[in-house]
Amino acid sequence: MGRKKALIDKKIFKKAEGKCRICGESDYAVLDIHRLLTGSQGGRYTKYNSVSCCANCHRRVHDGQIILDRYFHSTGGKMLLRAIIDGKEVFL
Repeated sequence: MGRKKALIDKKIFKKAEGKCRICGESDYAVLDIHRLLTGSQGGRYTKYNSVSCCANCHRRVHDGQIILDRYFHSTGGKMLLRAIIDGKEVFL
């Protein structure tokens, strides 16, 4: 039986992240929270299924121009998000 993952408060998550994970935009008014696994696929707003991104990058994600995969633990203890942007793999 799996552990139930805690839902995040999206406003607190946006403030904690402070900027778009993709381009670095820091205007709180244009930040969105995107789910890596969509709601229709059963994805919920949890810490490791959510990413803060600006409205522009968020639209690019939904258009398929940016692909957000999943989080990985780095050797330094940070959580890195694997993404494909303009055909190149990057870790954010």
